[in-house]
Amino acid sequence: MNGESQRTVFVGKFTHGVDRKKRVSIPAKWRAAATGSNEFCVLPDPKNHLLVLPQAVVNKMLDKADEISIGEYERRDALRVIASRGHSTPCDPHGRIVLTEELLRHAGITDEVVLVGAWNKFEIWSPDRYAEFERGAMQNVAEAAKELGL
Repeated sequence: MNGESQRTVFVGKFTHGVDRKKRVSIPAKWRAAATGSNEFCVLPDPKNHLLVLPQAVVNKMLDKADEISIGEYERRDALRVIASRGHSTPCDPHGRIVLTEELLRHAGITDEVVLVGAWNKFEIWSPDRYAEFERGAMQNVAEAAKELGL
C-alpha cells in the first residue's frame, strides 16, 4: 500500500447548527480522515467563507513558508495576514471545533453552517452564501473540470 492511498480526503456536504459556545460539529468520517491529528486551522477565505485545514495541509504550508527569505516582503505580508486572521482549534471529545466571533462575522454565519468537502480541506459557509455560490458554480463546472484535467 503506497502513501497516496492514505491521503486525507474530505468530500460531501453537511448542514449543522452552531451552538451558543460557537461550536460546530465536524462529520465523523472527516474527523477519521484527518489521521494523525485532531487539530484544525480555520482561515477566512476572501470569498466570504471559512477554509478549514487539517494538520497535514498546514504542515505543507509551513514547509513553503520556511522557504520565504527575509527580503521577500510581499510574500511575508501575505503570510502575516493569513496567520493573524487564522484560528487553530482542536476537536473536542464530541467532534466539535470552536469558531471565533471574527471568523463567524467574516463568513456571515449565525446559527447554521454548511460544511463542504474540498478534497484535502473543507469549507464552512453560511447557508445563504453557499446557495448563492452553488447556483453560479454549476454553470461553470464543466469548463473548470476540463481545465483541471478531470
